[in-house]
Amino acid sequence: MHILFVCTANSARSLIAEALLRQLAGDRMQVSSAGTEPTTAHPRALAALQRRGIATDNLRSKSLDGLADTQFDYVISLCDRARKECQPMFSGQNFISWDFPDPVAEDSDAAFDKTVHELSERIRMFLLIQDKRDTAKHLFNAPTDFFKVMADPLRLQMLLLLQRGELCVCDLVDATGMSQPKVSRHLAQLREYGLLLDRKDSRWVYYRLNPAMPDWMAKIIATTAEYNPMKRMTS
Repeated sequence: MHILFVCTANSARSLIAEALLRQLAGDRMQVSSAGTEPTTAHPRALAALQRRGIATDNLRSKSLDGLADTQFDYVISLCDRARKECQPMFSGQNFISWDFPDPVAEDSDAAFDKTVHELSERIRMFLLIQDKRDTAKHLFNAPTDFFKVMADPLRLQMLLLLQRGELCVCDLVDATGMSQPKVSRHLAQLREYGLLLDRKDSRWVYYRLNPAMPDWMAKIIATTAEYNPMKRMTS
């Protein structure tokens, strides 16, 4: 599997992601990164990786020139500007948008350490999804099954509500008027399909859309929510 991370300068976020995935995935994946306007590897980015024991050998900023004809299993953008510039270039490939704040703007060790931590968590989640693809009901490369999931009225309603942000089970029960067991069952199915992530806080479980889903899926959900707004919930 070949993964490409892209951002504007390819000096921090995408280089950090390249180094993290290469170390976490080992020989399972071929990992590259590039920038639309490459500069040089930021010293604080390299230092932040080294503080976590991540190898930085041969990390350098690289240009996207010449990569348009390369077939990647996933192209992952790490800033909104790169998404807008790169998505047309890789049309037809699995494109995922991860919009992370640029630590270069703050230029502090703490900002770079935070970026390394947050990218590490996102990449671990990405790898977990890939590991489950063969056994779980994963939809990332199955458009027909994705639309079958969206065709269920309750699952569709909950996805549109979650487009606004994280919600707990009680919020979704109130919004849909369905029983808690039924809502929880459908949420668990959406999580197994890879469309949702969950976290437990005290007695409630909170759900959110999986930011690792391909852009084409995220766009369908967002567009559907925009043109078919659900009734707003009151707190």
